[in-house]
Amino acid sequence: MDIVELLKGDDDLYTAIVKDHLQERKIILNEEVNDGVIENVCLMIMKWNEEDKYIPTSNRKPIFIYINTDGGDVLSGNQVLGTIAASETPVYTVGLAKCASMGCYILAAGHKRFCFENTVVLYHDGQTGYVSSSNKGKDIQKFYDNLEKRMTDFMVKHTNMTAEFLDDIKDREYYMFSEEAKEKGIVDQVIGIDCKLDDII
Repeated sequence: MDIVELLKGDDDLYTAIVKDHLQERKIILNEEVNDGVIENVCLMIMKWNEEDKYIPTSNRKPIFIYINTDGGDVLSGNQVLGTIAASETPVYTVGLAKCASMGCYILAAGHKRFCFENTVVLYHDGQTGYVSSSNKGKDIQKFYDNLEKRMTDFMVKHTNMTAEFLDDIKDREYYMFSEEAKEKGIVDQVIGIDCKLDDII
């Protein structure tokens, strides 16, 4: 049993650690991206923006999101992207072991983006399936085509990757270590090379 499971077994200790991090405006996204990110990420960012309402942006204490995820639901993840974009309080994203699929987008969304030298970033297209009538199926496919375009537009805006490059790799499992993630503009700094650990804790 790992330390996280041990801590979760001790609800009081686990809750105290999570609360301690939240008091420092540090969100730990160490799970699948699902509906839980609405209260665990989005509402927390909104809460801190409310607290900072009358503080100049340059004087606001930044929010950190520490990311270790295999990805998950695109619609829930897309709300995280929108909330970060709308946040006047700076949101810094930090990639840990893996930022896969939707985790790659969330990493790229930060106002400042960091990862460790051995962080693995995975970009790929999403997957979906549906059973429906012919006309409803066409509507669903149209929606997903529109969603895919929005996600591509997001990456073009927030990284150095072009729409053409993303189209070329969308059907692949495109893995990157930190140096390529930085080259592609998904992160700004690699911890231990471009900045110190103290900068992100």
